[in-house]
Formats: sequence, C-alpha cells, structure tokens
Amino acid sequence: MKKGTAIILLAVLLVSYTVYTNMFKHQSAGNIKQEEKAAVGFLAPDFTLTGMDGKTYRLSDIKKPVIINFWASWCGPCRMETPHLIALYKKYGGQFEILAVNATINDKENNARKFVDFFHLPFPALWDRQGDITDKYNIQGFPTNYFVNKDRKIVYVGEGMLPPEELEKTIQKMLTP
Repeated sequence: MKKGTAIILLAVLLVSYTVYTNMFKHQSAGNIKQEEKAAVGFLAPDFTLTGMDGKTYRLSDIKKPVIINFWASWCGPCRMETPHLIALYKKYGGQFEILAVNATINDKENNARKFVDFFHLPFPALWDRQGDITDKYNIQGFPTNYFVNKDRKIVYVGEGMLPPEELEKTIQKMLTP
C-alpha cells in the first residue's frame, strides 16, 4: 500500500512539474509574451513594407515608440492632419518614429508620391499595395493612427483627424514608460 501511494505521489509531482514548466515556458523576467492584435493593450502586429524611398521597413526593427499613420492622398482630413504630425515629429526630435502607411490599394501611387513630395515628409512613407496591413489593422477610415510604445504595445488608436492638442497629449502618453 505504501509503495502504491508513493508511485501515485511521484506521478502527481511529475504531472504538476510538467504543467508548471509548460505554463511558464514563455515567461521572461516576469512578463508573459503578449498576443499581437490591432487593439489597445496588445502588441502591434508586426509587418514589413517597402518605403517610397525603396528601403524596407519592419515595425519590430524600430526600438522606440512609433505612430503608424494610415492615410490616402485623396483624404481631406489626412491633408489637414499631416502638417501637425510633421511639426510634432520635428518638435520631439527623434524620440519617436512615424510610419506613414499609404493605403495604396485605395490610392494611386502617383498621387501618393505627390502627397509625400508636397508635404516633404521627414518620416518614412510606406506602400501597402495589397492592403494586407490595412486589413491586419482593421482600418475603416482615414486617417487612422496607432500609437505604439517602445515595447510595441498599442497605447491608443485615433480614428479620424485628431486635433493637434490631442495628438501631442497622446504622443506624450506613448513616450511615458
């Protein structure tokens, strides 16, 4: 009887150890790896796109806060918001990045290039030719801005044109650890 109890106890301990180690195998320094999802509180879904400058940009390669700005050249609110984004980008001098993702599937490349040239964008303008990233981020209208902290966590999603004061307040929130 004592031998049977010992075997059962050993089996329970082995099962418990296996469950425990499997439960926490993705834990690192007290943080469980988060799921990627285009929503506040989740990791921003990673993507790689080609810029209008011909370079390749990958979100996860950027090690500082990022605004992912979804826009189209025909979008009036995008035209009104862009000067404010540029001014704040310059004001904060490299503390964050902006990736201006053109919804190319809904735009003409020639018009998008004219938009970028007209505003002299100081940050990367990227092509989303197939609409994959626009779909991944569930974009319903333009402009839409995802504010992502340095840990790639989405801290705010702004749909439509944001007033300059709200843009700056949200940038400050994104920059705060």
